[in-house]
Amino acid sequence: MENRLMAIVNGKEIFESDVDRFIELMGNRAISFKNEKGKKTLCEEIIKQELIHIDALDRKFDEIEAFKKEMEEITRSILAKYYLNDLFSNIVVDDDKIKKYYDENKNLYMSKYTFRAKHILVESEQKANQLKRDYENGKSFEDLAKENSICPSKEVGGDLGEFSQGQMVLEFENACIKAKIGEVTEPVKTQFGYHLIKLLSKTEPKQLEFEKVKEEIKNLLLKEKEKEIYVERIDSLMEKANIERKY
Repeated sequence: MENRLMAIVNGKEIFESDVDRFIELMGNRAISFKNEKGKKTLCEEIIKQELIHIDALDRKFDEIEAFKKEMEEITRSILAKYYLNDLFSNIVVDDDKIKKYYDENKNLYMSKYTFRAKHILVESEQKANQLKRDYENGKSFEDLAKENSICPSKEVGGDLGEFSQGQMVLEFENACIKAKIGEVTEPVKTQFGYHLIKLLSKTEPKQLEFEKVKEEIKNLLLKEKEKEIYVERIDSLMEKANIERKY
């Protein structure tokens, strides 16, 4: 495909590939620019940047010590990035190793609990206990929530809908795990106050299928291998280096 010349700024040529690179660097923000009109708009931006670059050189900003120091740091960072990319470039984790890790660590790859519950939130344990007694004496849980709860969910009788493990504070979540469906818990203390929880449904964790977690495990094993190779290389460099520590 022809790399179209789109502009010339004081002798500096700007090609369509330069605009495409600009679009790539913009990531998701560039969606609206992936057309002819958008490319012309971005080309104008590149022209402006080139004019600033030229003027900055004419004014000798590149000779300022602070600029030189910053460029040195940027260069070190980019150089390290390319160095590590090369160091890790030949790492391969085959499917057998991924499957072996999965088989040996199945407990780590389980779905989360899911719950549906209603609750009443009050400020004191004494109040929570009184409301539980009222419920046991026949008063509707939903009415008690509407009349007493300090949580916005009181408008719908305390109904929290469906939620999964990790969405609620730990004390509330643990109480849901232990609770029996249809029963109201003893008061549960959290940072928000005291809860009475009525569990409506609970789905136990299930084993996640290998294919669903394969990529996650692969990335984990790659990171472990990268760390191993990095430590080996650093240890080797340290052995060869002449280092004088002054601390």
